[in-house]
Amino acid sequence: MAIDRAKIRALLVQQIEGLWGLGELDLVARNYAPDVVDHMPVPGQAGGLEPMREVVRMFRAAIPDLTMRLHAALAAGDLGVDVWTLEGTFTGPLFGQAPTGQRLRMSGIDMVRVGSDGRIRELWHVEEMAALGPSIALQAGAGGRQPGEVAAWCPPGALAEVPPPGALGPGEAMRLAIARQHIEEMWALGRAELAETLYADDVIDHNPAPGQRVGLPGILDALHLMRDAAPDLQLSARAYVAEGDLVADRWVMRGTHTGAPLMGVQAQGRRFEIAGMDVVRIREDGRITDIWHVEEFHRLLAHIR
Repeated sequence: MAIDRAKIRALLVQQIEGLWGLGELDLVARNYAPDVVDHMPVPGQAGGLEPMREVVRMFRAAIPDLTMRLHAALAAGDLGVDVWTLEGTFTGPLFGQAPTGQRLRMSGIDMVRVGSDGRIRELWHVEEMAALGPSIALQAGAGGRQPGEVAAWCPPGALAEVPPPGALGPGEAMRLAIARQHIEEMWALGRAELAETLYADDVIDHNPAPGQRVGLPGILDALHLMRDAAPDLQLSARAYVAEGDLVADRWVMRGTHTGAPLMGVQAQGRRFEIAGMDVVRIREDGRITDIWHVEEFHRLLAHIR
């Protein structure tokens, strides 16, 4: 069911700038359904609204000068997506770990499903947990979902949820098709040759890996890195949201680390399964000019070590 896009975007702005950025905890009861489902809870987080409030309190206590920058918010149907960056100083305990006193910067992407009552009833989110430090990242990665827990595996786009008919304009429909090719063919099937036609020459990766080359060469490096490490790599797209010149996706990836070293770890034949999200900006000629992406690399590292 299509919900007014402006209402969904308003919820996303309040989630990032109000709840997380300013610590306005009353927004939890106002904007989330009492039985909201967080599909990607932090380690030890129970269901319900009070545990959600407690997670916000915990992070804001550990990072008292926490600030949130919202880069984009988009909506289609009953789904909405936001892209953000958190910055602050890690001066308090977090997940039982001692503070480092260091400045940190962490990006994330959220996807929400909004009910007919205007409240968020489902939430998916991926954050760069490794930015908090290796011990916290490994603890977060080791908890929760384990490889093989995704109930239904399928070809790259077979289970993908897309905006309902009539929810997209012609330009948005074109961009959705480009985004699907980007995920379901280039990344899921390893068709690196598509990069030349999918990306602008000066494409900007807003979340590059340390030392990653600028532009298209760096994106291709990332593609080859994963496939060289896990030759049996599979990726399944789960949902898309498109609005204006932006398209967001949510996916699950799995494989076996039998090839090249990955994240500094030599192959030990271990299985991994991680989730990720992307937001791409696509110009009128169908070329991707910007990409924001966040993957559960902390979970990947916990699985392959």
